[in-house]
Parts: sequence; C-alpha cells; structure tokens
Amino acid sequence: MAHEEFLARVPIFSNCTAEEITAIGSVAQESGFQSGQIIVTQGTPGQAFYLILEGRVEIIRDGQSLGAFGPGDFFGEMSLLDQAPRSATIRALEPTTCLMLSSWDFKALLERMPSIAIKLLEVLSRRLRVADERLGR
Repeated sequence: MAHEEFLARVPIFSNCTAEEITAIGSVAQESGFQSGQIIVTQGTPGQAFYLILEGRVEIIRDGQSLGAFGPGDFFGEMSLLDQAPRSATIRALEPTTCLMLSSWDFKALLERMPSIAIKLLEVLSRRLRVADERLGR
C-alpha cells in the first residue's frame, strides 16, 4: 500500500485532498526500528507523528502495557501541532517501519499549503465540539 493510502486514513487528515495528502507524504520519512527499540518515551516532548507501515509496537503507560499497534495504526498526531509531553512509551515488538513526520517539517508545509491547516482546524474543531458535548458543556 502506498504511503498516501495510509496517510489518507489518518483522522486529522480526513478532509485533505489527494494533492494535499501527497504533499504531506513528500515531507515524511521512513524510519526503521529494531525489535525492543523504544520509538518514543512517555513524558518527553512530542516532536513527530508516526504511521506504522510494517511491524508491531507496544503502547506502555506508567509501566503498564496498554496493547499493540500494527500496520495502518499511528501515534503522535497531536505532536504535529504542540510539543506536549508524550502520554505513553512506544516500543517496537518486532522489526518495524514507520512513516515519520516531524513537527517542524509539517509546520513548514502548512506555511506553503495553508489549505491543509484550514482542513486540520475543521477536524480539530469537530473533535473539540464532540468532547464538549460529552462533558455536557
């Protein structure tokens, strides 16, 4: 499956056109991780989004395993917009390849293609509205 097909399934990119998805893919890089390698560490600043292309990773929060992700799953999407601390540690369970998008490359892309930023705002606004409704606000 092409990187663009994986990226198009990421909820925060759901409103993007094929051209915008291709542009996002063009600033992403493939990164490989060995079995047992830590990809991100809980509590450290988030600086990249990862989309799993091959392999499996374990999600660990406060030392407890919360499950695993495989191809097509992703993590760190909010790191594209802020550098808040990671909410979990992600460790490769087997040799794993991810498509990695750094926050600085993504922000530079938004400056060149503001239409992506507008679509992201629409998705995030919808998410916030749903969260507010759940909280009864």
